[in-house]
Amino acid sequence: MSFICDSSGTEYVRAAYYHRDSSDEFMKKASDLLEKNPHEITTGCSEFGSLIKKRARAVLREIHLLSAYTRLKPYPELLLVGRCRIDHNTGSLIVKSLSKRFKGFVILLLTQERHFLATLRKDLPAFPKFDGDSEEVIKNIRDFIGRFCDLRISGDLFLEEGDFLWEKYYETQFLEQRSNTRLFRKFIPKYAMEKANMKIEKDFYEKTVEKPKEKKTLDDFIVKSK
Repeated sequence: MSFICDSSGTEYVRAAYYHRDSSDEFMKKASDLLEKNPHEITTGCSEFGSLIKKRARAVLREIHLLSAYTRLKPYPELLLVGRCRIDHNTGSLIVKSLSKRFKGFVILLLTQERHFLATLRKDLPAFPKFDGDSEEVIKNIRDFIGRFCDLRISGDLFLEEGDFLWEKYYETQFLEQRSNTRLFRKFIPKYAMEKANMKIEKDFYEKTVEKPKEKKTLDDFIVKSK
């Protein structure tokens, strides 16, 4: 399933279904309201209509931002692995969104409690169930892909110190005199840093922008003679 963000009552109800607090009873009432008075949902003019809209927006925001910001680590078997923290039942939707962006790859999304797989590749059979911790799952998926496909990404393209290089890049590009917090927040929202496993960006931001400001007194501005 995908969303086209048309702000219709139908889309709001469909999205609200994936909210962690949406029960079968809630969805039955939401469907009834959609059939009878959809404008209450689109305008949020009633308490229940507003709740449906609020839940839908939380779900759509999670799908949109985590699909955009989740860092994907490549493996030679044309496998991309991402880790993120989800608050709603959106894992299957996020991994499908990523598979559409990277059509030649298998996408593995690791969340707090489970993993999700998706691909648009036609050279692989249906995925079996992969059990174990995250490292076991990655290894078993790589083995599975390798049994059916000889395509590989050259090992020269993989850098074991990839994270280190990103850290150095941020450090060398950062100029305190040109610090623009609003622009940083616009391109990398705090929401994404916390949930999309953007540890490098989060640590760098805390170190350079949110570092404790040095307190100065009048004495600091007085030139003392020797």
